[in-house]
Amino acid sequence: MARQGLQRGFAQGILQGVKTGFGMAGQRTGFVGGITDGTANMDKLQDPVLLASARNHCPFFFWNADNVTLSGLNVTAVDNLLNTFNPLTQNTESSLTIISDPAFVARAVSNNRAAIAFDTNDAFSTNNAAVPNMSTTSAMTLMLVCKPVAATRSILFWKKDLQSDPPFSNTLGDFEVEFDGTNIDITLVGSTNPTLEQATYRAIDPRIKNNWILLTVKARLSEPTGAGSCLDLFINGTRNKNLVSDNIVSLPEIAIDTWENAYINFGNNGSSSSPGTRGGNNQIAAGLIIEDWINESQQIRLENYFRDYYGIKF
Repeated sequence: MARQGLQRGFAQGILQGVKTGFGMAGQRTGFVGGITDGTANMDKLQDPVLLASARNHCPFFFWNADNVTLSGLNVTAVDNLLNTFNPLTQNTESSLTIISDPAFVARAVSNNRAAIAFDTNDAFSTNNAAVPNMSTTSAMTLMLVCKPVAATRSILFWKKDLQSDPPFSNTLGDFEVEFDGTNIDITLVGSTNPTLEQATYRAIDPRIKNNWILLTVKARLSEPTGAGSCLDLFINGTRNKNLVSDNIVSLPEIAIDTWENAYINFGNNGSSSSPGTRGGNNQIAAGLIIEDWINESQQIRLENYFRDYYGIKF
């Protein structure tokens, strides 16, 4: 287990020396130990890029702010770091569409890593494109390294299920991650026929706002273990799922529906024809989508990758 909190190196050295007789105790500063001593076993770490050729649990899209193209301080292109053939989607998607002018923020995170600031008009989006195509799966896992700072409601991510519909017009499979100025809400639409069915769950933690967090969200078009099992939510590796509302009753025990050929959006805006109307300026350093509801072991290994890359004990 990694040591928790900040330690005074000399005191720890004395303690270890006393308990181990003539054993030598390593001296270190408490601040460095507290910040960086987060992953005890680096073998339990999974680089998402190395999953790119896996037929199961294949990442759908993976980007970070350290690998973008700039014009001045504005992002003009962002690459899919997988950059490989995806056996699930049967498509190769090399980049996301840039909406408006997301701002590059150098050395925004630890380890001199960068981030992207999204105002009310900004997004990285597939922008209604024919690809990527998620129609072969009915589940997904989303991971974001983000810093929610907006004073009012703002969007961190959404997936729109039907291309012909405007943003936020509820259809089966619509999926949204939103910061409300204090907490994070996730909403999944189950059905609109004959009445709207949707589930919203909330992560409540005072450390969310103005801090870098590792957000993991799982969503699926089924409820294999009963009501509420279509969504799960984790902040810094710990489940943080509080019911806001849930009237979904029609999702099957085993998914028979799949995500439609739709578009995905990182950031506040949903499409170039629909300007953002909510708060902005949240920062996102990395985004990962996997076309599966990954298990706990896979989740821990991927979360450890982000802890190591950013040097933060999320």
